[in-house]
Amino acid sequence: MPQPLAGADASTLFHDDKRPSNMRAPPVQRTRMGEPRPRREGERTKRRPVVEWTKAILLCLAVVSGFLSFVWHKKSLHLQRQSSNFEMVDRCNLRTYPLWQIEALEELNLSGCDHVSLPDDAELWSKLSSLKKLDLNNNSLIDLPDEMEVLSSLETLFLSENKMESIPDVISKLNLRVLSLRGNLLRELSASYLPTSSLVWLILTNNQISKLHSDIGDAKHLRKLMLSHNRIDTVPVELGECMDLELIRLANNNISLMPREVLTLPKLAWISLSGNPISIPPTKVAKIIKETDIQMHSTVLGKGASGTVYQGSYNGNDVAVKIFKEGSKGSDGNAVDEARINGLIDHPLAISAIGVIMDGKEKTYKGMVMNLLSGTYPLGKIPNFDTVTRDEGPSPHSENLSMNQVYSVVWNVASVLEYIHSTIGVSHSDVYLHNVLRDGQFVARLSDWGASFVYNHENAELAEMLERIEVLAFGRLVQDIFAWHLRVAVPDTTGSASYFDSFLSRGKSMEKGAFKELLASILQPNSTIRPNFRAIMEKLESMPEFNDFKR
Repeated sequence: MPQPLAGADASTLFHDDKRPSNMRAPPVQRTRMGEPRPRREGERTKRRPVVEWTKAILLCLAVVSGFLSFVWHKKSLHLQRQSSNFEMVDRCNLRTYPLWQIEALEELNLSGCDHVSLPDDAELWSKLSSLKKLDLNNNSLIDLPDEMEVLSSLETLFLSENKMESIPDVISKLNLRVLSLRGNLLRELSASYLPTSSLVWLILTNNQISKLHSDIGDAKHLRKLMLSHNRIDTVPVELGECMDLELIRLANNNISLMPREVLTLPKLAWISLSGNPISIPPTKVAKIIKETDIQMHSTVLGKGASGTVYQGSYNGNDVAVKIFKEGSKGSDGNAVDEARINGLIDHPLAISAIGVIMDGKEKTYKGMVMNLLSGTYPLGKIPNFDTVTRDEGPSPHSENLSMNQVYSVVWNVASVLEYIHSTIGVSHSDVYLHNVLRDGQFVARLSDWGASFVYNHENAELAEMLERIEVLAFGRLVQDIFAWHLRVAVPDTTGSASYFDSFLSRGKSMEKGAFKELLASILQPNSTIRPNFRAIMEKLESMPEFNDFKR
């Protein structure tokens, strides 16, 4: 066999299993088979700058791309605005609105349009993707287009003062929280036409409703129901299935009986029944004052559901003059009852009328005259569409109350409520901090009897249920004032989803004691075992926290 050439051992041409004995074996690297050979330090440093530069370039490209997209978006909007002919925009015609404007709208006001145009164009309605509030009040609408069902973000819909004889079919397909059909021509109410899975506030004041269908109980999330000034004579027992119901207005109907299931709802705190057979019309009337004896000023002191309060002068004294709205069909109650109840109220911690103004031609009540207390301010702000049944918060002139001031408000309001329920059989029906006025000396007084009514005090069962409803309203007032000013969480087992529940979870718990036990007995779902106002006052009188306020 011929000898291989020198150096041929490294060639792939030789595959002898046994290396010749006179050849030297090459050095073997000390790494296990399959493992990568470690890089030398020089190789690492050569590749690292390449990776870093690649990352930097990609990052720059991403930033530049994002910036160009932002500029293009803004430029597109600018071009859309420039191309829009605003002289051609008709507020009452959606088809004339620029596209960029429609897509950005969260609130749309189409009220008071004699020629409002609601297109049956689902594509156009779908462009209102951000719309949350739509105002269609004071038009001559008799229906709504079905294509509006694509308004998936719409929460509040106003349809007041139109000519609708029934609730439009499309309403049940929306996700509304608030719906107002005040001042239409509705004759009946069925939950089948309502968005029952989302609706919390329903306003049907001043219609022609004579029938409430039994399916009203399907509106499980309803918290506020306004049905004053209709023709209702029977309230279905099924309304008692609306376990979240907190406020109901039924003034000026034909109701003789109220189901026990409704009057004992666990969260019901405010109810108005004036102008119904179940309510006793007050007979006593405050002193009649001639309108010519009053000097009216232009200063507006406040506005409410039933009228506006102006500053004026009478017999040389400054007074507050409340002029009822035309027709006096506010959402809360009956103007005639309000005027007469003011003639019944005689308590130092209640603000009531010193006289009423008669309309000479119509022989009806035109307004009331009340003493004007200098430096008087409300303790709260009225509920809004977010808080629904609860005051929005403290008024600007009544923030940061001291503990002593908070206890004085509790004492004063409880004193008035004990007086009207135990002595004259009147339900205030609107016990809120926005109806508690404090003067310059910080004397708090209960005001505004617009939702009040007189009930049959001799009907013990009815009187007890109505008083226990107001007891819960008083508990809500205490809950609010303690949360706002003392940051204290009052015990509450009603399961009420109040607007400041998240705050209460962070607020400190109320200290143990008799007052906490009293509030726990008030803010609980079983109305039959809540204390009445006489028992509440007896307990407050025994507590040292209220010693300074006893008279």
